[in-house]
Amino acid sequence: MARPRKNEHIKEQLLEVGLEALLAKGYHGTGIKEVLDKLGVPKGSFYHYFPSKEQFAAEVIRFYADDLNQRLAEAVANQGETGLPALKRAFRILLDEHQAGSRGCILGALASEIAETSEVCRLALLKEVENWHGMMTAIILQGQASGEIRTDVKADTLARMAWNCWEGSVLRMKIEDKAEPTVEVVEVLFDVMLKTK
Repeated sequence: MARPRKNEHIKEQLLEVGLEALLAKGYHGTGIKEVLDKLGVPKGSFYHYFPSKEQFAAEVIRFYADDLNQRLAEAVANQGETGLPALKRAFRILLDEHQAGSRGCILGALASEIAETSEVCRLALLKEVENWHGMMTAIILQGQASGEIRTDVKADTLARMAWNCWEGSVLRMKIEDKAEPTVEVVEVLFDVMLKTK
């Protein structure tokens, strides 16, 4: 008997609702039934798309990162920017989302909750962080070549520090329930850390 074909539209809806739930309630606070009930999808259908909740969370991580990376790349490409202006635009988009009420970054949220207990999710998180690091390093190298970004620190080190600072500011934003920590980090990144001396 042939296995029924998967409906990619339903899978994408499950990932969208799962992303909202994981951002709002975390991994342990999110139930599969809650996600399914919101869409009116039977439980058996969930396991048609995802073998486990753990694998579902890993796919939500990829779904979130793919969407964010595409939006950032399009925004930069549409302006024809490279180097420091491209990096500023990318962080401005992230900052605007947080100021508009975004609950934060799923990568940071899940890393602090399940990276030590789920190898599947840890590897999904690691892959996306490495992808983000690679994109940032390439943009910083452009800025160093044009003289906009300091060259006394290697590009990949600056990219790691920028990522670490950003994720730390998102954590503080959650604790303090205000966007100021992310605003402060972006200002320091571009006015102090990355700037040519």
